[in-house]
Amino acid sequence: MRYFSEQLITNSRPHAAWWADVSVNREHFHQVEEHMAALSNAAAVLPRDAWMDVDSITRRVMRDDEGEVYMRDLMALARPINIGKLVSMTRVASDSSNPVIRSMSGQVPVPMDKVVYSFRGTPVPIFQDGYGREWREWNTLQSENFDAIADDEEAANAKIRKDQADYVLNGDTSIVFQGYSGTGIRSNPLAKTINIGASGANIDLTSTSTTSDAIDNFFTQTLGTMLDANLITGKVNIYVSPEIGRNLDRSYSGSAGFKGGTLLQYLLTNRRINKIEVTFKLSGNEFFGFVPSAEFIRPLIGMAVNTTAMPRLYPTANYQFLKMGALGLEIRADYNGKSGVFYSTNT
Repeated sequence: MRYFSEQLITNSRPHAAWWADVSVNREHFHQVEEHMAALSNAAAVLPRDAWMDVDSITRRVMRDDEGEVYMRDLMALARPINIGKLVSMTRVASDSSNPVIRSMSGQVPVPMDKVVYSFRGTPVPIFQDGYGREWREWNTLQSENFDAIADDEEAANAKIRKDQADYVLNGDTSIVFQGYSGTGIRSNPLAKTINIGASGANIDLTSTSTTSDAIDNFFTQTLGTMLDANLITGKVNIYVSPEIGRNLDRSYSGSAGFKGGTLLQYLLTNRRINKIEVTFKLSGNEFFGFVPSAEFIRPLIGMAVNTTAMPRLYPTANYQFLKMGALGLEIRADYNGKSGVFYSTNT
């Protein structure tokens, strides 16, 4: 998930413009707050009396990685777009179909040719969440050096981060605009499937009964064949379930004596594999991967995730905040559908 930062605002004109709008909204909120404070009499002053003793350190809920493992790698490839673009269009071109003419004279007629184009679209939906506090509750807690809004903000961040990671992985069938659907890695027709079920490679990467040689053969041959079929020469990132991860942690030798190293360490000697990481977004015999290059996959950021306060029109109005960001995922393939993004299936 991408947030507003100095680097983002400096390098992206669309985000600089949107940040200016956010700043205006925040300045308006502060001015209204100051105005109400100046006009309030003693009876309207927000209460400061503490009604409980609270430790100043809040223990957060333990959460999984929330997709951060792969979102961190994807965000390095992100492309900012204007928030007004509901769908981002891309153009792909075919090859020339005419043969090259060889001759000694150079006078042989040469047929004229041209490429043809295909257009693809990626929706960029907005992700929203909100939180708020009753005006007196917030100020009571603040009197104990306990800013509840900070905890609400942290929880809202986690919710949006998790939801965006879910969307990037699976897409959302309800997101449709002008015939273009909101797809993720495991739902985009341009991503390649690797069948590891009984009708495919028939391998269980989570089982300790599956030999190290069988797992190595799967990555070198099955995965390698798919990458060759798509003309992929770059290294790939692979993201696996915790169950697969635990199995890759075993010693490669598989013996009571010589250990030497883990199966994971051995797999990383494969010329095609850049990294293998675990994400709690997967379970069982699941994995996916991609070439970490914007040539093959990239998030589209219409709006960095930000928080704005709803204006309070009177001193006893509640505090309310809106958090939002716009993100789509573009999986890029050539005119013939060759791609550098893949995921496992069992059928």
